Amino acid sequence: MINTATTFVGKFIEDSFMTFSPEVTSLTFADAVIVLFWSITLSLIVSITYRGTHKGVSYSQSFTQTLVLLGVVVSIVMLIVGTDIARAFTLVGALSIVRFRNAIKETRDVGFIFFIMAVGMACGTRFYALALFFTFIGCSLLFFMYSSQFGQKGLAQDILELNIPTKYDYSSVLSPLFTRNLKYYSILSVDSVNEDIHRLSFIITFKKKMKLFTFKKSEEISDDLTSKAKLLTELKKMEYLTDIKVINGSHSTEI
Repeated sequence: MINTATTFVGKFIEDSFMTFSPEVTSLTFADAVIVLFWSITLSLIVSITYRGTHKGVSYSQSFTQTLVLLGVVVSIVMLIVGTDIARAFTLVGALSIVRFRNAIKETRDVGFIFFIMAVGMACGTRFYALALFFTFIGCSLLFFMYSSQFGQKGLAQDILELNIPTKYDYSSVLSPLFTRNLKYYSILSVDSVNEDIHRLSFIITFKKKMKLFTFKKSEEISDDLTSKAKLLTELKKMEYLTDIKVINGSHSTEI
């Protein structure tokens, strides 16, 4: 029993890390176990990375679980197909009848789908060392971009919405306040709530400047909240302004 376990562990390590040109003409139960182990492990790592770096309000638990399932399924498919051209064409024909109805809300989700498929393909073709290496590099890159706020605009734009009576000239009422608190503002839309009330929407930029690479600390987050709170406080002093709301533009997502 001990010899059998030792043999299996030895084969597991050898097939996982010592083989870069695997023969796929013959498969054993041990091969299937190794493929499933690495595909599940690496898919879980990618899905945890997706959950840990996600922003906005469109997070879906089912999508995170689907990433794991997709990685495992792709690895199994690649293991079954191997180098058999007939099986490959059969797979293409089977998948051609599948139609997907769900729209992807974020382009970032598409990137994760291709990421997990690449990991599954590497595991299915038994390039485990490469799968592990690329998973480490990809997840590290994602965490770096998340923590550094990579790609964020130098000046974050938010959206301000409020109701104002039609008898007031909003430009003369709001311009002095905006000049004190904002670096930039522009009217986005004007909607009529009723005969006496207008709903105004503005694109606004607070005076604090943000850099391309920003590792946000608690003090910086506190400053952001303070600037928003100060603007809201001054707006609420005008009793005729109602239903005031500031939407964080840097994390907004189309729903």
